[in-house]
Amino acid sequence: MKLFKDPLFLIGFLFVAGLLLTSFVYTAAVDNEVYQIYHIYDENKELVDSAPIAPRKESWLGTDKLGYDMLSKVLIGAKFTILAALLIAFLRMVLSIPLGLILGAYLSKGQKYINSVVDAFHFIPLTIIALYLLTPVLRQQPEGFVYSFMERMTIEVVVLTILTVPILAVLVGNETRELFKSEYVISSKTLGGSKLHILIKHIIPSLKDRFFILFGQQLVQTLIVMAHLGIFNLYFGGTILSNDQLASDPPQSFTNEWSGLIGGSKQFIQWAPWIPLTPIMCFALTILAVTFMVEGFSRVTTGRPVYFKRKKTRPFVRQKQQPIKKEQLELLDKSM
Repeated sequence: MKLFKDPLFLIGFLFVAGLLLTSFVYTAAVDNEVYQIYHIYDENKELVDSAPIAPRKESWLGTDKLGYDMLSKVLIGAKFTILAALLIAFLRMVLSIPLGLILGAYLSKGQKYINSVVDAFHFIPLTIIALYLLTPVLRQQPEGFVYSFMERMTIEVVVLTILTVPILAVLVGNETRELFKSEYVISSKTLGGSKLHILIKHIIPSLKDRFFILFGQQLVQTLIVMAHLGIFNLYFGGTILSNDQLASDPPQSFTNEWSGLIGGSKQFIQWAPWIPLTPIMCFALTILAVTFMVEGFSRVTTGRPVYFKRKKTRPFVRQKQQPIKKEQLELLDKSM
């Protein structure tokens, strides 16, 4: 396939697919148990270091304050983070595409009023809305969780999906409405083609490449929102809170997904920075990999970049040498 010949798409795909595969294999190999190393001794059995251990050969990414290996934690949590983001982005597209096609094809006259209403969502941060809706669901109460683990995951997926459906539907509707103004669609209508026929035969094939680009952008946005919620101690699947007021532990995640690793370790940013920076770097590298995939796909299918704009260089044009005029020769003689 041409896609896998593009270096950007290939790099992004191999990173995401390799990370997912490694997460499943590693989780099965260790039986979902995080490797723990609390003390390090030298060959003379003298204490060298204790948790939290900075990155070294015994622990490549270091450990947290309880001695749990950070590499082990991010590998186990990778599958939950990436699969949850993929599912949310996919559901957004599944709901938004039909609504957008209907909006652009059958409700084009009232679309400007719908656009004015939906435009308000552009000025309201998605994280704030999600924080307000998900706090009672994901945060553990003193008497325990109100909902079960599966219910918490389902509610979070539904909330993060629904919040962006209006914006995406309007975006697809605007694209559909513009395509209905194109010459080949007008010709098809003149020949008797119905709107449903035009949608199936002309509009959807023209937008299918755009749909993949939107899917990649929604995947990136979902990862960013999950990271933001982690800072506010709202983790995918629920946040375990300590009820011990004398020696309270930081909030913990059920699944070791990356947003939970960020929220539970942000207080170590000054004196043990490798603990929160490990999941932050995992988020950053995964977002960069998805960006590479979107960029490579766009260049292969449409020939246009999305993120990395190419600078246009002006070609060198050799100018013709103009003959020296008689007046210029006279001035030259006088100067010598």
